[in-house]
This record gives sequence, C-alpha cells and structure tokens, in this order.
Amino acid sequence: MTDHPVLKESSAVSFEDSDIVRSAIRVEGFRDDEFNYQLIRALGVADYGGSTVGECLAVAAEITDGSPESWALAFERLAERVEARGRECLETGRRVSGRDHLLRASTYFRTAEYYGDGTSGRSVRTGARSQACFAEAAGLFAPPVELVEAPFGDGSLPGYLIRPVGTVIGDQTPAPTLIGVGGFDSSAEELFFHLGAPGAERGWNVFVFDGPGQPGAMRLDPDLCFRPDYEVPIAAVIDHLCLRPDVDAGRIALAGQSFGSYFASRSAATDPRVRALVANPPVVDMSRYMEAWVGTEVFRMSRDVRPQDVIGVPEDLMPRQMQWGIDAICSRFGVPSFHAWREAIAAYRLDGLSASIHCPSLAMIGDREGAEPRAQFDTFVSGVGGPVTQVVFTAEDGASTHCQADNIRLSAQVTFDWLDDQLQ
Repeated sequence: MTDHPVLKESSAVSFEDSDIVRSAIRVEGFRDDEFNYQLIRALGVADYGGSTVGECLAVAAEITDGSPESWALAFERLAERVEARGRECLETGRRVSGRDHLLRASTYFRTAEYYGDGTSGRSVRTGARSQACFAEAAGLFAPPVELVEAPFGDGSLPGYLIRPVGTVIGDQTPAPTLIGVGGFDSSAEELFFHLGAPGAERGWNVFVFDGPGQPGAMRLDPDLCFRPDYEVPIAAVIDHLCLRPDVDAGRIALAGQSFGSYFASRSAATDPRVRALVANPPVVDMSRYMEAWVGTEVFRMSRDVRPQDVIGVPEDLMPRQMQWGIDAICSRFGVPSFHAWREAIAAYRLDGLSASIHCPSLAMIGDREGAEPRAQFDTFVSGVGGPVTQVVFTAEDGASTHCQADNIRLSAQVTFDWLDDQLQ
C-alpha cells in the first residue's frame, strides 16, 4: 500500500461479534482534486462497459497521491492485465467476453495516457494502445461500430460511427445523427461511452471523432494542433457524413463536452446544417476558464517556461502535475512556451458568435463545477440567438461533476430525450 491510498484494509467490522467482513474496501479519495476527478471519470464509463468499479478501486490503491508517474504506471499495468484476459477470451471464441475486456483495457490505457510523460513517449504509446483495443472491440458489436476517417486537409480525422441498436448490416435507412465533439484531453473512444452507446440504444447514429489538438488526431499528424476556428474541421466532418445514405442530412446535431462545447458552438454559429446543439458545459472563453482552473498566480506568472526547462526539476520547486501540464498544453497547442500558450489561448472565445446560434441549444452543467464555469454557462444562455434549455445537475442527482462523469446515464437521458424532442 502507498502512503496515501484511496483504499485501506479495514480492521473494523459492522457488528461487534461478527467474523464476516462483507467488504474490506474503504473509499477515501485522493487529496489531489484532479486525481479524484480523473478517478471518477474512469469509474463513470462503467455505466456502458468502459470500466468496472472493482478494477478502478483496486488500481487506485497502488497510486501515490499527486504523482502523475505513479498514476500512469498503475493504470498501464491494469490495462495490460485486462487486455491479456480479453485476448485469451478471443482465442477460445468467446467474442462477447473478449470485447468487454478490450473495451475496459481501452479506458485504462486512455486513463494512463492522461498523465503519461510526453517526453518519454509513454503517452503516445498508451494512447495508441487505447485506440487499438477499442478498434478491435468495435468489430465485435452488432451492428459493428464502424471505423471512419473524415478527410481533412492532406490527411484525415479518425472516428467511429455507431449505428442504432438492431440495425441490420447493409441497412442504409437514414437516421438522425449526433456528432460528439470532445475537449482538451478527450478521445473518440471515451466519447463512445458518453454518447455513442446511449445514442445507439435510442435510435440515433452517433459519430465520435478526434479533431486537431486531440491525442488521437495528433498520433496521425503531430502538427495537427488545436485551432480557434474549430468550425473548419467540424465542417469537414459534416461534409463527409452528409455523403452517407444512412445519415439524415436534415437532422444533424452537435454535442460538445468541456472545451468541445466551445468548438461545437462555433460550428453551430456558422454552419446552418447544425440543427441542434448540446453544450456540456458551455465554454465561451477558454482563457478565462483556464485561468480559473490553474489559478491567477500561475496563469499570469512573469517567468516564461518551456517544456524542456522543467525536465528533472525537483518536486518541491515545481509539482509534477504542473510539469506535466506545461508539456501537455505546449504540445497540443503547438507553441514553444507557457507564455506563448497564454497568448494563443486568448483567441479561443465566442464573443459575438453566440448571437448567431439560432438552432435550439441545450446547456448543461454540474452545480459544483465552480464559479467561472457557472458564469460562462450564464453568459452562453443569455447570449445565444435561438431557444435554449438549461439543465443544472446537483449533488443530489449524483451528477454534479464536470460533464456529469459521475452519472453518464442521467446525462444521456437528458441529452437524448431533448434531442428527440428537437429532431425526431
């Protein structure tokens, strides 16, 4: 056990004379708030087969609180064990069991990637293994989840089309289509659990993809960084989907999660093919959001820092999470230093574009996400030009975290019931 385990073996029992311990697990959480959120994020996708509670809690006990290296190594080891079990199942012809293990391995590799060391190549390796496990599992669904690459520039944007449950192979009947747009550290594989699986159960096509700046796209093209005019890559995705006979081009919606809501909102403001928008939660100014997240003192620090400057810096001089963060933001935004990133991110804001969003919008937020996210939620709601529905999830709902990572099923119910009302 580590110095600060999430789980501890308990010497106490519920009844004084009992020699039966129904659970020796005590959930304590990490002292580090971001570690807690990332654990909830991994646990949350258990709703649709992306993890199990037992595996996540067991691996959490191996992690040293606040250590990105410990996190990445522990989840990578878990992913390898689960993947191995999946391959054993497939070798004996047990397709469902193999698929289920590979789906979970994909999540655990992605979770390891989040804190992976970019300078050593670990994050690239674990991210690629997450994609590979999911891609193999995709073909084991009925109907199969289709791997789709949307042409963009000189390359393509990788994604998956999830068709409605019960669709017969070869059936080209047009269906309403939701495009899932992820945020800073999102992956198309993770979006499958948040939007793809629940949408398919409700008769929707769902297309989830990795866009510029997201790890899945940058593994194919390291120069494909984030860009403020994200309506351009999303338009390329819509162009490609509209060519398909199984996509109803008159019923296309966007669902943006986290920073993806900024990307999706820009598209809704500029592309009339977008007939409905889900912003979860709305982000109207990425610079303000990031300043609130990292703190004004850090965000506005006078000393500029490059990723190579922090390699080997002792923990007492700069926390490992900050070192990891500087490397991540510089690589994803294609800038050489922290100050360059701070200047670049100032362009990521909606400003007057909000008034050009005329399609129906659904704005969702957890009530414990903080003051700045709530302020941006309110700005979005008051600024859009079309009808808007507001949903604030509470702790009582069990859905108060960012993107409702703690209650994906409730989030999906609200999202797709609203979409049905708008476009079905």
